[in-house]
Amino acid sequence: NLLRPAMYVGENGYEADQEFNIGKVKQIVDIAEDLGVYVLIDYHVLTPGNPNVYLDETKPENAIKFFKELAELYKDKEHVLFETANEPNGVSWNDLKPYHDRIISEIRAIDSDVIIICGTPTFSQEIDKAFQLPVAQPFNVMYTFHFYAGTHIGLLPNVRN
Repeated sequence: NLLRPAMYVGENGYEADQEFNIGKVKQIVDIAEDLGVYVLIDYHVLTPGNPNVYLDETKPENAIKFFKELAELYKDKEHVLFETANEPNGVSWNDLKPYHDRIISEIRAIDSDVIIICGTPTFSQEIDKAFQLPVAQPFNVMYTFHFYAGTHIGLLPNVRN
């Protein structure tokens, strides 16, 4: 069992009101713990699509700040997992991988065991690219693949590759 609070960064999410939106994510984490289920904290980058814009440490919606804060808060909570960028789009794996490597490094400095899930290009549909060039610290890292049976039949080769 898994709850997945999606922290939209754009779209009136984290960049619009960090305190309010992160507070809601923390509520879901607490509820998940009470229920005895896992929780996947999803840094959702649908808009603008390229999470690298959130590496700018001068911006309050900075991804490094977000993950460091939550990794520190939940480092002893086995039910918490992180997704560093859900549904990245308009960005290649060669540009996306350094973002994941940076965020993973920041999280690992605080919690060496937490499961980290990395979104793949084209709305998390190009999982084959991640397998061809894995992240630098692959321990307890998974890659996201979004598959919709009715419309994504052509993506099956990505899984095989």
